[in-house]
This record gives sequence, C-alpha cells and structure tokens, in this order.
Amino acid sequence: MEDIRSILDRYPQRELDIRRLATRSPVFRSVCGDYQQTVRALRYWEKMAAESASRVEDYTSFLKELETEILTTLNRSIANVVQTKPDEE
Repeated sequence: MEDIRSILDRYPQRELDIRRLATRSPVFRSVCGDYQQTVRALRYWEKMAAESASRVEDYTSFLKELETEILTTLNRSIANVVQTKPDEE
C-alpha cells in the first residue's frame, strides 16, 4: 500500500485510521494515490527554477484540497463506527 505513504507521513497520528480505511475503501485508496502523486509533482516543481512558481502554487493548493477530502472521509468513517457501536449500559 505505497499509495498511503505520503498521507501517513503527513498525519502519523492518524495512521491506524488511515490504514483501516485504506483496506476497506478503494475510493479512499484512490484519493490517497492522488495525494501521493501530487506530493511527488510538487517536490519536482519546487526543485525547478523560478518560472515554476505558479505550478508549485497549483500543486500546493491541490494538495490542501486532497488533505481536506482525506480528513473528511476519515472523520466520517470514525463517526460511522462510533454510531454503530452498541450502547453500553
């Protein structure tokens, strides 16, 4: 599951949640794969000359959008697990 490496590096405190959801959700894995590719592209463009500044800005913005989508999905997943647990009396 190399596709989740970058998001795990970014949010190590959410590793268990990320791994669990990645094993269950192909859509989530796909978004994580998009995140991985965006990180690589951003790193590439950051190394380029000053004329790449607009690309760096674009990839940085896209990365933030993907982070938001990933965290929203994780939080919904956790909320669903909590709601489906039987009430303890």
